[in-house]
Amino acid sequence: MNANEVNQNMAIPQRLPANGSDRFNYMVSYLSDCQLQMVLEMDGHVNQQRLLQAMEVSTIAEPIIGCRFIKDPVRPYWERRSDLASSGWCSLQLLGDSDSEEQGIHDWLSSPIDIDADAMVKVRILRTSTTDILCIKLNHLCSDGAGLIEYVHLLASIYSELAKNPHYVPKSNPEGRDQNHLFKEMGIPNSEMPQAPEPQGPTLPFTPGEPVKRRHAIRRIPREEWMELAQGFKQKGFTVNDVLLAAYMRALYQNMKNVPAEQIKVMVTVNVRKFLPTGKADAIYNLSGVVHASMNQATGTFGDKVTEVAEFMKNQRDNKEILHDAVTTFAFVENLEFQHTLKIIQDVRKQIVEDGNSTPILSNFGMISTSQITFDDVKVSEAYIVSPAYYAPGLMLGASTYQDCMTLNISFFESNTDVGLMEKLLDTMLEEIKSFRE
Repeated sequence: MNANEVNQNMAIPQRLPANGSDRFNYMVSYLSDCQLQMVLEMDGHVNQQRLLQAMEVSTIAEPIIGCRFIKDPVRPYWERRSDLASSGWCSLQLLGDSDSEEQGIHDWLSSPIDIDADAMVKVRILRTSTTDILCIKLNHLCSDGAGLIEYVHLLASIYSELAKNPHYVPKSNPEGRDQNHLFKEMGIPNSEMPQAPEPQGPTLPFTPGEPVKRRHAIRRIPREEWMELAQGFKQKGFTVNDVLLAAYMRALYQNMKNVPAEQIKVMVTVNVRKFLPTGKADAIYNLSGVVHASMNQATGTFGDKVTEVAEFMKNQRDNKEILHDAVTTFAFVENLEFQHTLKIIQDVRKQIVEDGNSTPILSNFGMISTSQITFDDVKVSEAYIVSPAYYAPGLMLGASTYQDCMTLNISFFESNTDVGLMEKLLDTMLEEIKSFRE
């Protein structure tokens, strides 16, 4: 039984409403390329046909994965699609002895997506004679980074179940995306106007123009070294986020031109699922809030900056206003005609480019898994997340951890942003982070 037959038998609706976070994410597509990606290095080969079946079945468990976003000018919605089997959403690339795995990964990560036409999820299997590398793209329209992690776990679970039962079909979840119901249960109102947006801060030098040639800079801190560093942070009373934010702010300041230190700002994303009773959402979607941090000192050691950041973040860590602000923003966007919200973000984008200001973002996607992920008997030995590429002057630093290996990444467009500058920014961060164990 294929996914379309199951859809009919299980009466999965052909249309699903677009909630406030869906609309908000579409607005974000004017600021970034909306690609959330994960690279999974396997210790063997997966079964491509079973993986494709698992992807099809995942559209039953999470119907949004099998939809396309319909941009109705008043009330947009999600519509089930019947062409996924022929869309090429799961492809295989064989790598010969002379082919570079690194180049294969780079080519996939750099390839564009059409947020309106492509499937919500696309997978490329890079296959050597002994192992596979799964490269997964998730359209940011339907989910955030935490949702990408949830999807990978879902896909691995379905793939493993299909090995035992080829006719396995999970329970469908068409109603789980009703965020209003969730927020009402938590006693959070959604009728207030959102707060005025924070003024944009300075960012790195950029060249205006069309975004061309997506690139990424990646740094990985190996398991043994990262465990030693993380243990040292903990002993000093600091979190990983404290250290990452301090290093990011210091690196930005060192690579900006003629900017007073007190003006350095970073917008830190927060997975607000942590405020929910179960710690996770009922479905795959976007559920992120933000904290705005500023640098208040230009002098002193890196340890001084970590201490300052830690004090600030301590007051924010359990602040439910983050959740309240996210709910209010989503509700505000949902209650406006869609064409009006798009006009708002178009004006914002124009102003950002004219002013040359856009607050850099730090998004720590967190731990991809507390244990080793397996696709049946094939283990995932390494994994990391690659964040969306923001259109200059926008900038996002992404961080993720798997098997105690930390990965930092910045995605960008070579036509607007100097490659060497991005590499230098990450190198500066690493120098700061590693110096903190001394």
